[in-house]
Amino acid sequence: MNRIKISSLLKKLFLLIILEVSFEILYINFLKFFSISNNLLTLILNKSLFFIFVFILNSKLTKIEIPFSLHLNTIKRKNLIGITAVLFLIGLLHPQNLISALVVGTVACITEEYLMRGIVLISLLDIFQRLNNPVSRLLVPSLISCMLFGMEHFINLYSQDFVSTLVQVIITTAMGFVFSSLFIRTQNILFPMICHFGIDFLIISFNGIPKTLNVPLINAVAPAIFYSFIGFIILIPSWTKTN
Repeated sequence: MNRIKISSLLKKLFLLIILEVSFEILYINFLKFFSISNNLLTLILNKSLFFIFVFILNSKLTKIEIPFSLHLNTIKRKNLIGITAVLFLIGLLHPQNLISALVVGTVACITEEYLMRGIVLISLLDIFQRLNNPVSRLLVPSLISCMLFGMEHFINLYSQDFVSTLVQVIITTAMGFVFSSLFIRTQNILFPMICHFGIDFLIISFNGIPKTLNVPLINAVAPAIFYSFIGFIILIPSWTKTN
């Protein structure tokens, strides 16, 4: 990819991110202006409109083809069935949170992975493919995309304090590294979607949807280290393959 194309893609990607963040801010302020409470229905509406908006932006602006396939080999099919069975059993143990976990997990994994791992990460991989170091060609785009993913959660300052939001940003940044590594390793957005859904589903199944968060910053350290370690473990074979 030559410099002109890189510059053009970078500008389009920046514009897309600005527009989608603006959409989120406008939607939140719309709810606040009309005193509409946040619930599962408003979440579904928000994420549905968000996905349509980002899909249109991609088709008209960035024009990224996102690899998605349900054609899995035997091992992957068995693993997917096993994961589904485990999540289903956990959901049955916490029936009061089952619907919330399903809804939040589904809408978050589809919309956020389509944007961050689909459009953003693929664009960044194209932009940085000229780097001489094969590790940097994968690691730099992964880190930028997961930082953008984490920073998007600053929008939760509308509903919670700064420290709790910062904890969420740090943890989701590290989680985003896992999702990015999965996408690079499998070249199929289905897998980060499944992983994203599983994490959200488990958290909400056990804890429900928190009304207010008030957690110390130290709570972000262990999860961030754990997710970062897992992300590197997943990504390392892709470095070897690139070499």
